[in-house]
Amino acid sequence: MSQLSDSWNSFPPEVAAQYLKTYGHPSVSSKALLVDVLRQLTAKVATPEIIDLGCGNAQLGEYFSEQDYHCAYTGVDFSDVLLDAGRRALPNAKFVKDDVNTLEQIKGRYDVALYSHVVELLSAPEDSLAAARSIADVIVIRFYEPPEFDRDSIELRWLDVGADKQVPYLRRKMSRDYYRLILSRLGCSKVDIYRDTTKDQIHVLHF
Repeated sequence: MSQLSDSWNSFPPEVAAQYLKTYGHPSVSSKALLVDVLRQLTAKVATPEIIDLGCGNAQLGEYFSEQDYHCAYTGVDFSDVLLDAGRRALPNAKFVKDDVNTLEQIKGRYDVALYSHVVELLSAPEDSLAAARSIADVIVIRFYEPPEFDRDSIELRWLDVGADKQVPYLRRKMSRDYYRLILSRLGCSKVDIYRDTTKDQIHVLHF
């Protein structure tokens, strides 16, 4: 398990700064959809507090700025090298080193707890979502692998971190039944689903 944790600290700094920008496979259209959804959710809030869980190098926070979506941005990740890249990119934002599975270091309240292509990477998604529920009024999930599978499965995959090096990471394909069970346990009363032109989906969980 420590080897999996070390995966996200294996980027050279110059690659960490570009990860999911020019390096990787960004889904630009679903990022634009995400911003539209967030604008709707926070339209009545002067400066919404957004906590980006599993923020990596804060490429999403940078995108918010590019799209003139003004918010108080907090990024959370356990990768020092990616957090350092985020701090350089967004010097006025707040960053917290923490395990997104547990969120033990997070205090206060947020308007939106955001997972962007992160739930699929968690070893304990139910625990993480329960922790997010305790700190935010609304949870927004941007899925790369929407929870529409017949069976829940976890794959061990390999991440190219640059310098001809690959490290392992987990990719979850969540079943419909497991997702519904999690939502039921969280006390979720409604889910708004926004579908992208790609397979990406954005789910807004209301309580």
